[in-house]
Amino acid sequence: MPTISTRSPTPPPLSTCRNIWRVDQLLALAGTHELAELTRYRRLAFSFLTFNTAISRVLAGLGIECEMRLKKLAHIAQRLELLYPLSSSDRYYAMLHAQLRKKDTDPYHFIGSEGMAIEALSQAMMDAEASRRFYEQLLEASPATLHSLLATIVRQKQAELGALSERLTDGDGLTQPAALC
Repeated sequence: MPTISTRSPTPPPLSTCRNIWRVDQLLALAGTHELAELTRYRRLAFSFLTFNTAISRVLAGLGIECEMRLKKLAHIAQRLELLYPLSSSDRYYAMLHAQLRKKDTDPYHFIGSEGMAIEALSQAMMDAEASRRFYEQLLEASPATLHSLLATIVRQKQAELGALSERLTDGDGLTQPAALC
């Protein structure tokens, strides 16, 4: 007579467990996240404006990359004929962006010292790393229709980390005074 095992079956490895989300859900998550990233980089660029214009321009450039990703997400949603809030109108986009700024109740702080600059850039790197991990998780959960886009975003986020790290480790460039235009 065969014996019945009381042990539960071994679960499959995590790498084979994929939680496939709907494309519209993934686009909404990515769009909301990217809009928050855009707001964050704009605030940082503004904060560095009086301390170091070179760093301010780098941060503004990272914000522009966020805008381009938002447009790409909206384009894909339109191509797939999905309702995607950020693609519906520029007015909605502006309203959502304003809501994000209202939620951020901290007043603008201008960077006034090297210590403040190091702290702000270190935090920006931690936020960029969290953003990269967020997109890696979206990539794991994505269907094939979004795989290429999300893989590209993960690579862009890795480059973003490199740009921030370069500014943080470049001691000469960090304390460069802001130029008066």
